[in-house]
Amino acid sequence: MNYSTKVVLRAVKDPKRQVVLEYSAAPTTAVQRRLAGKTVVHPVIDLGDYTCRAVIDWVEIDFWFEHQTQFRFVRDVLTPIIGRQPYVEPLDPGSGNVSTEFRVKVQEPTLDLLGQCERALDREFALQMYGVIHSVEISLDFKPVTSSSDKLGRMVGVLARHLFPDRDFMTVGPDRPRFLSNRKEPTFIIGANNLLSSHADRPAPIDATFYVGRRDGQVRWRVMEKLIDNQNIEAGTWDDLPVSEHRARIEVTLDRQELIDLGINFLDDLRRFNFARLQGRYFQFMVPTFENQFAGKRPAQKALEIDRWRRFVSAGIVGVIAMEQKRESFRKGARPELKKLLRAKGLKIRPLTRLGSGASGSFLAYKALNARAAMALEKLGHREGE
Repeated sequence: MNYSTKVVLRAVKDPKRQVVLEYSAAPTTAVQRRLAGKTVVHPVIDLGDYTCRAVIDWVEIDFWFEHQTQFRFVRDVLTPIIGRQPYVEPLDPGSGNVSTEFRVKVQEPTLDLLGQCERALDREFALQMYGVIHSVEISLDFKPVTSSSDKLGRMVGVLARHLFPDRDFMTVGPDRPRFLSNRKEPTFIIGANNLLSSHADRPAPIDATFYVGRRDGQVRWRVMEKLIDNQNIEAGTWDDLPVSEHRARIEVTLDRQELIDLGINFLDDLRRFNFARLQGRYFQFMVPTFENQFAGKRPAQKALEIDRWRRFVSAGIVGVIAMEQKRESFRKGARPELKKLLRAKGLKIRPLTRLGSGASGSFLAYKALNARAAMALEKLGHREGE
C-alpha cells in the first residue's frame, strides 16, 4: 500500500511551527480473521522520553443544608481550607439568592482536602446528607523529560489520533470530534456530509484543543498542550507555566450518570475507587490496521484504503470509526437495488462480511500507551488512598 509514513503536524497560533510524527508499518501478528493479512502502523515515539502522571483536575460536589444561606457564606467557609476561592453555585435559589442546595467546584483537590471541606460545611450549616459527587475531571499529563516543543507537539498528535472512545459520538452533532483554537466557535474535523471521504477533513492543530463529546454530555474528552494554569475565563486571567512544566494532557470529564455507572456517589466511594478501572473505559488507545495485499484488487478498492489512511492522518481513530460505520451503512442501504440488478443478470450478491465490524473493528490495542496510562491511574489511587 502506498501511503506516507510521515505526518506533518501544524500549529495555528504560530504558523511556522511544524512537528513531524513518523509511523512504522509492520505485518500484524494477530490471529483474528479480521486482522489477517493486514499491516499495523505505530507512531515512532519513545514513551520513555516522557513522565506520565494522573491527577484529579477538579471535583464538583452537591451539598444540602438544613437551613438557607447565601453562596458567599459557603465560599467563606471553604476558602481558608482550600487556599483560594472555590466556585460555589446555589441550586434552585429563592428570594435574596438564598438556598439550601449548593454545588461546589474544587480545583486540583486531594480527597483528604475534600473531606475537610465536607466536615467544615457540616459544622457550619448542618448537612442533610453526605455531599453527592456531581462530576469529576481526571487528567493524564505526559511531560517531556527534557523540555522540547517538538516532543510536546508530537505527543499531542499521538493522543488525539489514537484515542479510542468506545461509544457513539457521531449521532449527536455536538458530540463529534472538533477543535477550538483562537475562535469562539469550534471547527469540526469531519463534516457531517463528508463521513465517507477525507477530502474535506480539518486536522486539529497541535496548539489547539481537541474535543470528543459535547459539553453537557455524560462523558467528554479533551487533548491539548498544557501551557497555562489557574485560568479564569470570565476574568481573562491565567498563570503561564514554566517551560519545564509544559506537558501534553488528555482530560476526561465524567458527569453524574457516568459516575453512578461506576458506583461513585459519595466521597467515600471515590476514596475506595480503583482508578486503574478508568483506563480501559476512558483512557484507551488503539492503532489502526490497513490492507497490505493488493493482488487482484481493483483501483477503486485501493483508492478507498488510501483514503482511509488519509482519514486517520487528519482525524485519527475516531475519524476512521466514523468512516467505517458510514461505509457499512452505505453498503447495506445499496444492497436491495444491487440484488435486483444482479438477479436480472442471473447473478447472486456475495454475503456481507462481519469481519472488523465489532467494537474494536480493524484496530489493535496500543499496548505501550495503555500500560503507561494504567500505571499512572493506579499510582493516583495509591496517592489518594494514603
